This record gives sequence, C-alpha cells and structure tokens, in this order.
Amino acid sequence: MKDEVQIMKTDKPYVVYQSKGKQTQLLFMDLLLVVFSLSLWYLGQHGANISYLAAGVSGTLLFGWWGLFLLHRLFKGKVLLQLTPEGFYDHSTWAASGQLIRWTDVEALHEVLIGNQMFVGVELTNETEYLASLPAYKRLLGQANGKIVHSPLNINLKTARFVTSHEVVAVMEKYRQNSRKLV
Repeated sequence: MKDEVQIMKTDKPYVVYQSKGKQTQLLFMDLLLVVFSLSLWYLGQHGANISYLAAGVSGTLLFGWWGLFLLHRLFKGKVLLQLTPEGFYDHSTWAASGQLIRWTDVEALHEVLIGNQMFVGVELTNETEYLASLPAYKRLLGQANGKIVHSPLNINLKTARFVTSHEVVAVMEKYRQNSRKLV
C-alpha cells in the first residue's frame, strides 16, 4: 500500500465504502423486524388487541421502507469517507458532519485507539468554528470526542471495505501535502 500511496494521483476523489457484510447484517435484522411487524398485523386483524394492528401496520411500513433504503445502499454502496483535492467528507458515523473539511483547516492526522477500535483522528485549526457549524446533538458528540481524544473529529473505519485506518491516514496525508503545493 505504501508504494501505491506514493504514486497515487490526488487530483481525483478517493472513496472509502462500507463493507457489504455490515450492510447485509443490517438488512437481515430489518427483515426480522418486518416479519415481526407482519405477525402483529395478522394478530390485530384476527381478534387480538387493536394496538397489535396499529403496531403491525406502522412497523411494517417503517421497517419495509427502511429495508428498501438498506437494499439500495447494499447495491449502490455506502460512502464512509470521500477525499478530494479540496478536502474530505466524513459520513462514517451518525455524528459525522458530512460537510467539506478543507485540507487547509487540518492541523494533524493520526490514528486513535478508542476502546478496541482504531479511528482516524483529525485535529483542526478551527475546532470551535467546526463545532459551531454542527447541529446541537452532533456538537455535543464532537465536544465529548474532544475531551476523550483531544479532537472533535474522529473517523470510524471499523466497517470500511478493503482499507485500514493506517492506510487511510497515509492517503489523507498525501492529499493534504498535495493541497499545500497548490496553495
């Protein structure tokens, strides 16, 4: 991988996708919830409490819609991280901003061990501005991250496909270095 990083072109986007195994697991769990909801719907129609019918119908609609969404993601692929010459977009967790983080705003990149998971820690030059741009719940999660590992932005690559956090840090550093040459 190290040789690949050195000859890598950074003028095109680099995308990290979620593994198909995780997506399949979520789809299977959703299927179980749809079957359970259909069972409640059936019980509600055949003399059981009316709340069974309401729970069954709403559960079937909700989990059916969610299953279609997961099926779409299974075939299309969920993007966890996208690197561009200007910066990167983090979609790795529920708390991720999804907004462009410019390479000029990145002070340092490193691997961070939290529990038994490796994350890519991103130290920003303007952490307060970054946190202020987030919705309230994401801001609170970012502040908690900052207290634990001194960075409000940590990229979770546990479910990434065919790449480790070490490799992603190397690729991100390459993009970051090349962006400095352009300035």
